[in-house]
Amino acid sequence: MKLYNEHVENFGVRVIYLFNTINSFCVLSSIFALLVTYWFAPFPVAALSMAVAAIVCFALMKIADWHPYYVPCALLSMVYLAFAYAPDYRVYSIALAGVTVFYLGVLLVINGGPQVIVGRDLTIPFRMLAQCITTVVPTTLSLPISVFFGYFMASSVLITGHVVAQSQPLASLVGVLVVNVVWALVVRKYLPDNVPVNQYRPRESIAKPFKKVVILNIDGGRWDIIQQLDLPNIKRLIANGTHVKNGLLTVYRALTNPAFGTILTGARPQDHGIFDNNIGQSLKVQGLGDLVKITIYGCMHMKHFAKDGWETKIVSLPEIGIQKSDDVAMEWLLDDLRNDKKTQFFVFDYSEADFCGHSYGGQSKQYKNALGKVDARIGKALEVIESLEDSEDIAVIVCSDHGLHNLDHGYRLFRGESYVPCIIYGKRIKQGYVIEKDGMINDICMTAAWMLGKGYPSSAQGQVFDDVLK
Repeated sequence: MKLYNEHVENFGVRVIYLFNTINSFCVLSSIFALLVTYWFAPFPVAALSMAVAAIVCFALMKIADWHPYYVPCALLSMVYLAFAYAPDYRVYSIALAGVTVFYLGVLLVINGGPQVIVGRDLTIPFRMLAQCITTVVPTTLSLPISVFFGYFMASSVLITGHVVAQSQPLASLVGVLVVNVVWALVVRKYLPDNVPVNQYRPRESIAKPFKKVVILNIDGGRWDIIQQLDLPNIKRLIANGTHVKNGLLTVYRALTNPAFGTILTGARPQDHGIFDNNIGQSLKVQGLGDLVKITIYGCMHMKHFAKDGWETKIVSLPEIGIQKSDDVAMEWLLDDLRNDKKTQFFVFDYSEADFCGHSYGGQSKQYKNALGKVDARIGKALEVIESLEDSEDIAVIVCSDHGLHNLDHGYRLFRGESYVPCIIYGKRIKQGYVIEKDGMINDICMTAAWMLGKGYPSSAQGQVFDDVLK
């Protein structure tokens, strides 16, 4: 048996997500920081009180969803408690250093190491380091978000232990807790609810269902950048098909697994059950793949949100490299389009642009060059589709799960990470038609389901673009 196989890669990707996701990073980094601090500057341990403080702090961050809007309240709380209780500041300095060192290890080794292997470029971790300072996302590609919340948890544990061990009055600690609970709830109240603004279903089913719907997803495809670049095949699709003028709004959080969960089910992350890319999450509602036969193509993370029974064809990025992986997986897609008579819903994910965005930045030349390569691959796919005998009954949807800003995406604070393309093409689709209405990526599932004539997934929300037909 090969030492390196799909199971090993799956485990490796899961480990990366464990360290990369902000909630698990906070726990792991604070534990590391506390151990380092105790090694260099032993502090009194009030185990029960400190454990309670850790749980309460984690709950507060979870309520506020580790959002930047919660940072001012948490920061002022730490400053106030430092003045109120005058602890040994050396202890807190070491704890901050511990969280920072842990973060750098995760960025350069856990994140950067695999990027080097996949991208065949030794400079990637250092390029990431240069940009992580200005990146604001709920992952470890953001230095300010990750270090702040990791330190917030560690310092909360330390200050609680200090107060209890020294038998100091609890009034200030309790007061700060009350303020933080209130502010966390306020932040929570104003987080996006992901309910689509436009919700519409035609009264009648489609008169002549399409035999196949093919989704070509540009992972990490920014609609604003795509519009700026000279991408001949995308331009041809827009000219000879239908597109959503302003693009579609992705979900909150704008991460791959939650977004794809919505594309495949039409449901909100709150409903379908996938909130980030971390382990232990799966689709809890009906998806379009439960109504028609589906095949999903792409790298390992595509397998993580696919349901049991849905066919997935996974390409190994470490073995093949990002430069060739999309081409390998696309050959599988094209072969199935020619020969597979049972599958009706094909979902393909182009990975190279997303990889380059995470490695070099969402406005880098590498990212833009990758979009050019994706455009050429889309052209090749269209060439094959248009040559098929049943091409009249095939609809193609070119879209993205999320965009990018700096190195990453997630909070939907910036337009580049929030709005993605939606272009619908086929011989029965209107040419040069522009959809003026605003929409969300839920609409991709709704429209694909209507085109296939098999009904809608039970938890789907959003609108059907039924006006795209000639």
